[in-house]
Amino acid sequence: MSVSAELLRAFVGVGLHLSFSKAAKANGVSQSAISQSIKQLEKDLGIALFERTTKSVAFTKAGRELFETAVEAFSVLDNGIMKLQERLSREYKSLHLAATDTLSKHFLLPTFKSWQEKQLDISLRVTNRPSRECVSMIESGEAQIAVVHAYDGLYDNNHLEIIELAAMQDIFVGGSIYKNDTKVWSIDDIMAEPVLLLTMGASSRSFFDAVTYNRCTSPAFELGSLDVLMDLVEINLGISLVPELVAREKIKQGSIVELQTNLQIPERRIVLVRSRMDALTEGVSQFINILKDRKQ
Repeated sequence: MSVSAELLRAFVGVGLHLSFSKAAKANGVSQSAISQSIKQLEKDLGIALFERTTKSVAFTKAGRELFETAVEAFSVLDNGIMKLQERLSREYKSLHLAATDTLSKHFLLPTFKSWQEKQLDISLRVTNRPSRECVSMIESGEAQIAVVHAYDGLYDNNHLEIIELAAMQDIFVGGSIYKNDTKVWSIDDIMAEPVLLLTMGASSRSFFDAVTYNRCTSPAFELGSLDVLMDLVEINLGISLVPELVAREKIKQGSIVELQTNLQIPERRIVLVRSRMDALTEGVSQFINILKDRKQ
């Protein structure tokens, strides 16, 4: 069976947005044109691809299956075109990475070292932003890849390819005055102390609020930098919930201590995010391979 690539492109556009109007706007055509393309594709295939109501659009089971196949096929095609352009023009000899400050310092440094050792002749530009802003940079095309903490709703975005890199455990910490090897801290114990938090909007702040059931309405300090927050913990200005990988060295040095609690603190995930519709440039491919080699 021969199926029009143009119709499939229209179908993928609707699938990415789950909206006929948004797909039409993104493709620079009328909504009626997009609607007619989908109707024609469904007629050609003899199957329904979307369940439509006046307020929403959702995949049918067959539509979801075709969407995954079509996205993969177009990605292979676009990758081939991009790689050909790279070889001919050498215009894509750069990589723009968006990542959080915390992950750049405490997770990605070995990757940066491996990148340099490969001598790829590809410049690496790193922009540090909170996780959600990093992902927004992927969606807007400002960055090619992002390394972030996974957060609620991230996996719901059909535009994005998400590669899990590592698990991350958070722990409660305090300065040396909080050292007590036998005490098990309850949520009431924690809330009775000065609490140090990142500002609202940071994924780590949202995670803290979820773990503590939004009990902390008036933190002692709200900060934009996790490094500064750790400095305040170290001089005994309060306690906080931070990634273990951030606190590890200071705990070894004895300048801060881990607080044992009876709270359930789930693992978080460190993930790589890229647009599913962007071609894999040489730089993106090499960076992903370095991260995957670390994971093994």
